Amino acid sequence: MDQIVTEILKQLDANLLDAFEERAGVMEFDANLARPHAECLALLDVLRRNPGVLSGVTVLQVGGRGSTRWALATDAGLARKRLATMGLIEIGTADLASVIKQQFGGAALLAPVR
Repeated sequence: MDQIVTEILKQLDANLLDAFEERAGVMEFDANLARPHAECLALLDVLRRNPGVLSGVTVLQVGGRGSTRWALATDAGLARKRLATMGLIEIGTADLASVIKQQFGGAALLAPVR
């Protein structure tokens, strides 16, 4: 396996690692690609779908109190617990760059969750 692929795979959780393995297998056997090529393409697909893997930042879309908000976290589990104590629930996750561009016009001001 390519060294770069190996290093990035260490950052994936079990679900994303399963997705990577499944995609690599499909590309290798169904598309008849060499395994190293299939692994590289599978990793690109996983990263495209989960861009926070490389940055270590998860963007949570949260709702409650009649509004939708966005939370950034390096520990999504802890963030979910803190947000729940504020009466907010997770609606989904999103790509950081897309949220900043689409929701904040290209720039956002961060404030801590207390």
